[in-house]
Amino acid sequence: MNEFAEKFNEFQENQEQQPFVIDDDSKADWALRKIKLAQAKKEELSNFVQSEMDKLEAYQAQEQKKLDDDIDRLQGMLSTYALQKRENDPKFKSQSLPNGRIRFVKQQPKYHYEDDMLLESLKKLERSDLIKVKEAPNKEALKKEFIPHDGKLIDPETGEVLEGVTIEEREETFKVEVNK
Repeated sequence: MNEFAEKFNEFQENQEQQPFVIDDDSKADWALRKIKLAQAKKEELSNFVQSEMDKLEAYQAQEQKKLDDDIDRLQGMLSTYALQKRENDPKFKSQSLPNGRIRFVKQQPKYHYEDDMLLESLKKLERSDLIKVKEAPNKEALKKEFIPHDGKLIDPETGEVLEGVTIEEREETFKVEVNK
């Protein structure tokens, strides 16, 4: 084996033993380029999958509409049949069949509310017991009015600690941005 082949084999063995380390601008830029390529592939994959999902969803909607139309048509025919049975027998309420049941069901009345008008009416009648009031702290105002200190909020006027709030200090995060 010649001298260059031995050095090349030795180089390859060293490369396999030592993990890749970014220790200069050239390697850092290479890593950014690899990240940029991986992000582009992720976006390409995402676009492809979304395109296929759109096609599948369109197919599903088309097929479901056909099935819903069939169900509606058959339920209409069953309703006509049940109404005919009720015409012949006014006491007819339901009938069980091998694959299901047809029946008339009494429904509870449905209430339609106009909230603004209803609230005014309840206030006039002095029925505050029928009005819900939701209380919630104004968190934005708290941040402006109180001073953070040692993970707690302090009232600057009295020096008292505000109970019910803890402040978690967070470390800075590392972010990688690649040029588009």
